[in-house]
Amino acid sequence: MTLKEYLELHRRLCDEARDLSARKNHDYAGADGRDPFANFRSCELLGVTTTTRGFLVRMTDKIRRIVEFSRSGTFAVTDEKLEDTIKDLINYACLLYAYEQARKESVDSVPASE
Repeated sequence: MTLKEYLELHRRLCDEARDLSARKNHDYAGADGRDPFANFRSCELLGVTTTTRGFLVRMTDKIRRIVEFSRSGTFAVTDEKLEDTIKDLINYACLLYAYEQARKESVDSVPASE
């Protein structure tokens, strides 16, 4: 694979991951899109763990899936391919980054006490 081919693959994966994220966010956060992190906040609302760790748990699920694939060369769930798992990881990484940016912005926007 050449650099040009890799960069085209990268662009395609990221474009497809972004489109998938928009569709999934509609399903998990509602059509109004008020809270793109609603699905991940649930683990905190239920007292399971923090929202940030909720993202990490989902990312770990995908990494474990890739680890098992690297050992066996196959997936037991045949309708989800390696590419699907990679797109999920891309999206979880972007969501986690966006969530942390939103948290930082909300902290930065709180006026200091006088």
